Formats: sequence, C-alpha cells, structure tokens
Amino acid sequence: MSPEAIEGLVRDHGYGVILFGTYFDHYGIPLFLVFGGIAASKDILNLYVVLLCGFAGGWIGDLFLYFLGYKTGLQYWMQFAFVRKLAKPVATTDRLFKTRPATMVVLGRFLFAVSKIIPPFAGMVRYDVKRYVLYSFLGNVLYSAVYAWSSFLVGPYVLKSLKELKAANILITALFVLAMFWLGKKALKTSRIPGGI
Repeated sequence: MSPEAIEGLVRDHGYGVILFGTYFDHYGIPLFLVFGGIAASKDILNLYVVLLCGFAGGWIGDLFLYFLGYKTGLQYWMQFAFVRKLAKPVATTDRLFKTRPATMVVLGRFLFAVSKIIPPFAGMVRYDVKRYVLYSFLGNVLYSAVYAWSSFLVGPYVLKSLKELKAANILITALFVLAMFWLGKKALKTSRIPGGI
C-alpha cells in the first residue's frame, strides 16, 4: 500500500484506520501511526487518541501472536523443515529470552523485521504470561509514543521536503538505518557477555 493511499485512509477514516492498520502493519515502519501523527499536527485528529489507537492496535496484535505461539508450542513448529533450518537463530532467540527478556520484548518492538516474530516465539517457549503482558504493554506504549510524537513534531517538515528528493533525506535515512543496525549488533554482542546489559 502506498504512503499516499495510507494518508488518504487516515484522513478520511481517522482513528479506526490507525487502530486496525497498526494491528496489521507490523513488518515495517508504522505508516498508519506516522500519518496519524501528521494528521494530528494539522489538527485533523487528536494526538492523544492517535497514541491510544496506535498503542492498542500494536498491543492487541502482540498478545494475539503470543497466545497463538503459546497454544501451538515450539515443538509443533520444529516439525516443519523451514523452521528446522532456522535452528541457530531459534537457539539464539531462546537464549536471549532466558537472559534478557525485557530487552527482547520492549526493544524488539522497534526492530521492524523481527517485531512480529518475538511475540509468537515468546509464547512458544512458554515465557511467563504476566511478564510478557507487562513488557509488551511497555514496549507498545514506547513504540506508539515515539512514532506518534515524532511524526507530530517533524512530519509536516518531512512532507514538505518530499516534494523534491534531496540528498539530506537520503543521508538521514541511511544514518538511521546504520544506527539501528549498530544498536542491534551491540545488543546481540552484550547478550553473549555474562553480566552485560
């Protein structure tokens, strides 16, 4: 779905689109939440309701996937060849859940490609339900706040600059991607060191 189409949906249908869009859009940048923040900056929507809808959609999605994983269990999924091929990443993720569960759930919410792998995996390894619900709650509050407030504050400027592609936009995007890569690498490295973060 193109950003223009999402912007139109948010403008025309408001909070419901943000709620459902955030529930389903977990594999990339949360465009529904971002455009909700931009709409709030233009006084089309209320920022606090955008925050609430973004939080609720993400949290409901995380809890659904957690309990789906909890119901099926890891042994069920290990019977499939494509999952058995991922034995090393599965073992690494399992180890991280044992050593750094809060980091996995809260900060994992911000890692685009894995944000929807973490909830079912937490359920599959039977991670404590109460702790998962708490960490997922915190992660989704932070996630919604960061994206809604950022888009509220800088969204209008970004939209103005999108009219013509500038080298600065490419540079800022590249720096953001590199920073996320570096943080992810550092988090994995510290998880291997006993007594790390």
